[in-house]
Amino acid sequence: MYQSEGYDPFKPETFVLRVPIRKGEVECKEITLRPPVLKDILRTDGHDPESVGYARALLSSLSGVPESVLDQLAPEDWAVLRVALTRTNMRFMGVINLLDKKDKKDGEGEADPTSAAAPTPPPNSEPTSAE
Repeated sequence: MYQSEGYDPFKPETFVLRVPIRKGEVECKEITLRPPVLKDILRTDGHDPESVGYARALLSSLSGVPESVLDQLAPEDWAVLRVALTRTNMRFMGVINLLDKKDKKDGEGEADPTSAAAPTPPPNSEPTSAE
């Protein structure tokens, strides 16, 4: 389904749908997401960032596909697109850029966005064992 080789935040990404969507005469077999600009994020105003409505508004803005057509997406296509939107959102908000810089400094390669949420032990703490 995913057509891009490597993620580049400055290039569009194309996703081939497993289940093409159609509403009236509009049919989509693939969805291309262009890089976001501020107007795309503004389109999500009024939606909780964790909600489906937020993701649908952002997906519509980045792809140019009307929300009413996106409503026909199959769950397996929605799941892949939602992950791409999360990555786009993290990049737009600067989270991935910060992780990229840290990882490049550490020499670990590709950033892991989940590492930012991992708790760090306090200094000079010793591991505890479960009894």
